[in-house]
Amino acid sequence: MGFWRRWRVRMISVIIPTLNEERVIGSSLRSLLSCDGEFEIIVADGGSTDKTLDVTGGCPGVRHVVSEKGRGAQMNAGASAARGDILLFLHADTLLPRCAFQRITAAMADRSVVGGCFRLSFDLQSFLLKGFSLVAGINHILFTYGDQGLFMAARTFNAIGGYKSIPIMEDVEIQRRLRPRGRFVKLDVPVVTSARRFIRRGIIRQQALNTTLVSLYYVGVSPSLLKRFYR
Repeated sequence: MGFWRRWRVRMISVIIPTLNEERVIGSSLRSLLSCDGEFEIIVADGGSTDKTLDVTGGCPGVRHVVSEKGRGAQMNAGASAARGDILLFLHADTLLPRCAFQRITAAMADRSVVGGCFRLSFDLQSFLLKGFSLVAGINHILFTYGDQGLFMAARTFNAIGGYKSIPIMEDVEIQRRLRPRGRFVKLDVPVVTSARRFIRRGIIRQQALNTTLVSLYYVGVSPSLLKRFYR
C-alpha cells in the first residue's frame, strides 16, 4: 500500500482503563512489554483505591492519566494523551500475543480497514468458554467485545468523536459509528482474557447475560437501565 502509509501507522498507543485492578494489571503490563514493535503504554485510572497505581508506577515507560470514573471517559482521557498513529484499547485483565503490534500494523496498512480486534480466548480451560470464544470470532457487532482489544487509527477515533460516556456498552456503541466507515477486521490470533466474571457468576449465566444485554442495547434499551442488571 506504499511506504508512506506503512511508516505513518507504525506507532501504537496502548490505552488501559483501570479501577482497582492490582491483581491483574501487572500480568497485562508484562505481556505488553514482551511484544515486538514501537509502542507506548498509557494507564487511564478512574480513581483506584487499591495498589493499582503502585503496580503500574513500578513499570518502566508507563504513562498515567487520571480521569473521572467510567470506562468511556477513561479511554477518551488516555486517547487525548496518546502520541501514536494507532490506538489500542485494552482491558486490564487481557494479555496480548507477542506478535500483536506487528499484526495490527499490517492490518492497518490496508486503506480499506478502519479498525479491528483480536480473537478471544480465556485463561481457564472450559468447553463452554471455548464455545463462547468461537462465537466471539464472528465478525459482527453483536459478537465483538471490549475484551478483544479494539484498535483503530487515532485520526479515525477523533473523527467519530471517541467513546460516549455511558455506563455500559461503550464498545458496542463506538462500533456503530466505526464500522460504517470501512472494513472492520478480526485478527486470526487470540488475546487471553480473564475468566473471573464467568467464575464469579457461573459460565452459562454470564454468557446468557452478555448476549441478552448486547441484544437489548442493539434494539434500543438504554445503557443506564442495562447497567442495573450487570452489577
